Amino acid sequence: MRNYNIEMWKYAKELKTQDPVLGHVHKKNKESTLQNIEIKLNSLGMRSPEPNPDKKKILFIGSSISLGWGIENEESFAEILNTKLNEDGLNYQVLNASVGNYNTFRYVENFLRNQTAIDPEIIVINYFLNDAEILPMGSGNFLLKNSELAASLTIAIKKMLANNNKGLQEHYNALYDPENEGFQIMENSLAKLAQYAKSKEIKVYLVMIPDIHFLQDYPFLPVHNKMKAISKNYGFEFIDLFDTLENVNFDQLQIIPGDSHPNEYGHKLIGNKLSEVLIRDLK
Repeated sequence: MRNYNIEMWKYAKELKTQDPVLGHVHKKNKESTLQNIEIKLNSLGMRSPEPNPDKKKILFIGSSISLGWGIENEESFAEILNTKLNEDGLNYQVLNASVGNYNTFRYVENFLRNQTAIDPEIIVINYFLNDAEILPMGSGNFLLKNSELAASLTIAIKKMLANNNKGLQEHYNALYDPENEGFQIMENSLAKLAQYAKSKEIKVYLVMIPDIHFLQDYPFLPVHNKMKAISKNYGFEFIDLFDTLENVNFDQLQIIPGDSHPNEYGHKLIGNKLSEVLIRDLK
């Protein structure tokens, strides 16, 4: 089936396991076909080949966009970078630790709790606008976990209730208020990562991913500017993908109707931009 909501439900059921701190983590050595695409997880729970001990590591952290939801792994921007590094003879491997339905707190904590043994030279934070939101912990409801019908009805009800929410621009203005709890948790998580990275001499990039719905008249640049300032404050290199995707029509980037993740073309644009910046810096 190519129904986004049901396929995301299947993703949670087949490739995730509950975690008391992070809500969920990826299972290890598991695979599933979701939206007609195979998602295969390695022994570390990453959508990557096994780590190559002879190569330095670039670690991607983020959520479902950088996971490469809905597209073949070799067409994801993580693997595009990996391929271009190899073509340039640079001795690096990209490992993709992104997990769907993660926010900044979750992907930073997942790294600090479970992935520091990778000892990356570089960490790439793939940051999306909603990564400052506070995510509820999974309820563990047996019916929702095991019934596709129950999941479908729940999704429909949530969509109806969402019509009563404030506009998206208002929502993000409130979310990125320094007094907002979600904003504070996000910034504290980045501060924690910055402290660790400094102690281990790890270079960190923060990649700002725009909402592809609004590229023609983009209303969220103030949020991008706030994240740029935060990145500078913590010594991160900031890469804003708005310029890369500006004025591209949503229809050219949408993967399937009802799914707002970028398609292969979007990943190609992003992968080429990241490759240009990182390969230049590494050289």
